[in-house]
Order: sequence, then C-alpha cells, then structure tokens
Amino acid sequence: MKEIAVFWLRQGTLSSDHLLRSAASRFTGLDRAEFETVREFGKKPYFLRHPELSASVSHSGGIWAAALTPDGPVGLDIQLPVRSPRRDAIARRYFHPKEAAAVLSSPDPDAAFSRIWCRKEAAAKLSGRGIDGAFGTFDVTSPDPVTVFGEPLYLADFSLPADSGPLYACLAFQKPCSPRMVPLTVESELS
Repeated sequence: MKEIAVFWLRQGTLSSDHLLRSAASRFTGLDRAEFETVREFGKKPYFLRHPELSASVSHSGGIWAAALTPDGPVGLDIQLPVRSPRRDAIARRYFHPKEAAAVLSSPDPDAAFSRIWCRKEAAAKLSGRGIDGAFGTFDVTSPDPVTVFGEPLYLADFSLPADSGPLYACLAFQKPCSPRMVPLTVESELS
C-alpha cells in the first residue's frame, strides 16, 4: 500500500519552500537542508537531491498543505467553498456534463461545485497537465478509480480547518492508500 502524508499548517510568514522542506524532513527523517526545492513554471515542485519523493502543494483560506510520497505522482488541492453568481455558467463551460448536472441538481450547489472543482484540480495536478482545455473531458463524480486523461486514479476527499470554516480538500493518487494527516506548527518549523 502506498505511503502518502498530507502536512498542513495555518499560513503565516514562512515561505512555501521552507514549509515544503520542513515537511519533507519530517516525512523522511533527513535534515531540511537535504531538500532544495526546484520550481518550474506550470509544474509541481520537486527536490533536487531527492527526485524519488513526489510532492504537491496547495493553499487556500490561510491554510498551506503539501502531500508527499515516495510511491509515484500525487496531486493535492484545497479549496474554500465557492459562492459565485457565475457558478452555474462555469460548471456548464468547464466541467464534464455529468459534473455540471451534479452541481445544477444539488440541494447545495455551492458545496457541489467546490467539491468537484477541488477533485478536478487534484486530478489535474497528479497528471501534470493542470487546468487546460481538457478540464471538462473527465468526470470525477464516478466511483474510484476515475479515469483522467486515459489513466485510472483514486481520489480521497477530506477537510481541513480554516478560520472561515472547513476547507474542501482532495488527494489524487495512482494506487489505493490511506493518507496520513500531519499538522505542522509554526514553532516546530522555526526550529
């Protein structure tokens, strides 16, 4: 079974790279200095000296989160609930028809939209394609595994606490797993 840890923290003054290095250090037991991060435009961060460790980072609502695993690609998204007058138009234009129907028929369309968006973004991050013109070609409302860009993947929904209420969160991975949640504290990351 895959090993995936999700680290999260209320975001403050520490940089995302600092937090990612701290999370990688806690995950592996190695010194934080081992984890120089590289960021290329439009791609997930990776570790220069540890390319075997896959990472995905997201932040929303004052919360920073990262998923780490040595077992292949991973995608993570966290999302404040969306309340937008354009919600239905966005769902019709960018979602798969089954997803748009789920939003439009839901008793809580804001929650349905936010959950689906979060699932789609996590899946897109895992694939490495991000949000592009193909965002509406796959459906994340079906049971696992879902097929995204021709590949089967699994989605795990959870929530994280934020000052404005719970955040939707989703983790995408290629084989079944039970993610481990690891809260970080500012004090532990400054030491």
